[in-house]
Amino acid sequence: MQLAALRSSMAVLLASCFAVAQQPAEVRQDATIQALLKEVHALRIALEQSNQIGPRIQIVLARIQLQEERVRNATRQLQEARDKLAEIQTKRTENADRIKQSEAAQAQAVDPNARKQMDFELTEMKAAIERWNALEQQYRAREAEANSLLLNEQGRWNEANNVLTSIERSLAPPPQ
Repeated sequence: MQLAALRSSMAVLLASCFAVAQQPAEVRQDATIQALLKEVHALRIALEQSNQIGPRIQIVLARIQLQEERVRNATRQLQEARDKLAEIQTKRTENADRIKQSEAAQAQAVDPNARKQMDFELTEMKAAIERWNALEQQYRAREAEANSLLLNEQGRWNEANNVLTSIERSLAPPPQ
């Protein structure tokens, strides 16, 4: 970018010199000095802009990298909560099926001791289902929290990306 500005400056300078070569010496010298001063001023402005934009780009890139890491972590947390929910639902369903089977077996049992044992097992299985239900509620809350965190982190990533895009647009040459 600076090399292109320098080349265009040199081209303007050479064109000025050739155009001025046809004028009287004193007028040519004054016009040449004015052209050089304008070019030096333009180069100074270009360097100042370049020095200001460089650190901003580095800061924004660092923010984007940090946000990408946060998005990955939030995505991982959400997936872990969903995996745990699926596991809990599977175990609860298996336990509910065992309860149905035990209730059917209990209805057919004749021996009072066997019935008593099945009653005890059914009570234990029903308590396990209650524990699975409580765990499911906990993981549903974790899932909602992780989902909210993910959306928040994605929003921050989008903001940082938008800043980088605006910097990129400011660096683009103006349409001609």
